[in-house]
Amino acid sequence: MKFTPLEHQRLAIDWLKVRQYAALFAGMGLGKSASVLAAFDWLMKDGQGKGLLIIAPLRVAVLTWPHEVQKWDNFRYMKLACLRTKEGLQAWEEGTADIYTLNYEQIPKFCKNHLKGKSPEDLPVDTVVWDELSKAKNPSAKRINGYNRVILDKVTGKPVTRVNRLGNVVKVKERVHGFRDFRGLFTRHWGLTGTPTPNSYLDLFAQIRLLDDGQRLGTNYTAFKKAYFEPDNIYSQYPKFILRPGAEKFIQKRVADMALTLRSEDWLNIPPTVTEDIEVSLPRSAWKVYKELQKEFLAILERETKRGTPFEVVAVNQGALIQKLLQATSGAIYDEEKNVGFVHDAKIKALVKLQKDLGEPLLVATKFRHEQTRILQACPGAELFTDESLERWQKGKIKFLVSHPLSIGHGVDGLQHGGRSTCWFSQTYSPEEYNQWNARLARTGQDQETRIFRLTVPGTFDDAAIAAVEEKHDNERAFLAAVKNLQELAKVA
Repeated sequence: MKFTPLEHQRLAIDWLKVRQYAALFAGMGLGKSASVLAAFDWLMKDGQGKGLLIIAPLRVAVLTWPHEVQKWDNFRYMKLACLRTKEGLQAWEEGTADIYTLNYEQIPKFCKNHLKGKSPEDLPVDTVVWDELSKAKNPSAKRINGYNRVILDKVTGKPVTRVNRLGNVVKVKERVHGFRDFRGLFTRHWGLTGTPTPNSYLDLFAQIRLLDDGQRLGTNYTAFKKAYFEPDNIYSQYPKFILRPGAEKFIQKRVADMALTLRSEDWLNIPPTVTEDIEVSLPRSAWKVYKELQKEFLAILERETKRGTPFEVVAVNQGALIQKLLQATSGAIYDEEKNVGFVHDAKIKALVKLQKDLGEPLLVATKFRHEQTRILQACPGAELFTDESLERWQKGKIKFLVSHPLSIGHGVDGLQHGGRSTCWFSQTYSPEEYNQWNARLARTGQDQETRIFRLTVPGTFDDAAIAAVEEKHDNERAFLAAVKNLQELAKVA
């Protein structure tokens, strides 16, 4: 099949091929991968492109990019090598491929063995593509920035020490390299994501710095945060940082020349999406557990463990408490030893009723592993998502297809051909997980209205999680719209 770019893809291709540093903020289903291949194809044929290194989530690196290359007649001449394999690493050393894929987790090992001591002339590529760039939003990420690690004695396991010139005994450290140590080896850095600010504008810093090495937003995260953000409550131990007056527009202007914004709703004719919250009532015993845990950071479940002792749940801090409370609303809680304590089955019953009322397959998002176990036990026709289950889902043979959002949020296509309804069994605070998951059904190829159901217990942290995701989603939409408007104004000027 020949790749003929659509209008929005032509915009993306033209944007990428003339920029050393580029960010493509494009929504799900807009064909970012094909646009990158087309831009690189143009560079190669023009004598400007040497090779392409694509860094992506594991499934995307191993499955999506190889499939995309073979899908289009235009790009099949390009040889692709996966750097997770011996054959791929050999191709890298010999320079026999055009495209190389690497997953994020492999970055430190790859840097140590295949970038350290190299010059640009030694490498088979000159362009780096960061697929799902928001994976690099953490400014302290070791796989990106590198870090100094204490060397341990191989026999004793204790830190190796030495005496410095001041006579002090110090621990000996070695450098574990991250990608930023070697970014100067490459000519072009392109980033792809549909969610550049999943939590706030703070997430934008590390992503832009990775592409332009700090030219637009600076090189120091602390300085960036201090210059453009302020705490909402100076007396709080864990304040929320908000933008200073005027900082929002300044950041938008700084990145507008490198970031192209393409929104799915502007370019794709996809049926609408409706969201419905299904309120779940907890039994009195479950409310007792929830209230005790919320107030005392401690709860004792009525059911006993196999050892005959009460099942005790302890939250060691505020963060752990929130997770325990979300578990309580979902129906079970982990203790410190990862044992599962039963609280209620109200959400299980609501899930079964929902699927029965719909009379059609249901894609179920879970947060905790015990939820998957309980759903599989209680719901006939439920299966965990695997690559092998996709075909059965498309044929309508699975009533409940269950997964964690991280398992199918990136690189999985085809679910839209098997259903249109999804249910969030428990709620997430991550707008990136939320949007990526929902986009598995609301995408090109979906011919029906997509329905999103959320099982929520009113008056609990379920409500707080939903509100947080919606607020962050609105802020991100505002950012993308602002960058797009700045680019339109620049064209007029």
